[in-house]
Amino acid sequence: MPRAADLILASASPRRRELLERVGLVLEVVPADLDEAVQPGEVAGDYARRIAGAKCDAVADGAAAGRALPVLAADTTVIVDGDILGKPAGDADGRAMLARLAGRRHEVLTAYTIRFGARRVARAVTTAVLVRALQPAEIEAYVASGEGRDKAGGYAVQGIAAAFVTELRGSLTNVIGLPLAEVLADLQALGALRDYPAPGFGARAE
Repeated sequence: MPRAADLILASASPRRRELLERVGLVLEVVPADLDEAVQPGEVAGDYARRIAGAKCDAVADGAAAGRALPVLAADTTVIVDGDILGKPAGDADGRAMLARLAGRRHEVLTAYTIRFGARRVARAVTTAVLVRALQPAEIEAYVASGEGRDKAGGYAVQGIAAAFVTELRGSLTNVIGLPLAEVLADLQALGALRDYPAPGFGARAE
């Protein structure tokens, strides 16, 4: 018999789902549908925190209302020179993003919010990433691969773009989309994971 869900994930991100399932958690995925536009004058950290909180509240007060399960929502933002780099609007945008990131450091910030009953945790984790200088042919080949088309900043560190990253300070999983160690610690501190670690720790739930 399948195990009951441990957590409601208020996100459609396959990367967040994979990270959580990799440590044996059983998820119920309930994406939040809301406007994610940046407000005028809004800085990156405030934006990510606002979106994560709004996603969590939308699901916790809606589809998950009255459920005895923690609700987790997150938003990942790539930041360079204080600007927010979201998902590329097209290949030309992806090309421009990679050219801007090449040969320098940038930050990846993931804000997340957890609600469990009347308790709430909101946190943001930042990782510094150094991308080496890239040849134009590398940028063209990467954009053509399509890997970065649905990724903030236009790249996936867990994929082909690992060949571009020479230094990473902080959480690797944060760059992928969720600071897993911090999230698990907060869930445990809230007493929200009664069956963690699950039998067969690390096995993906069927």
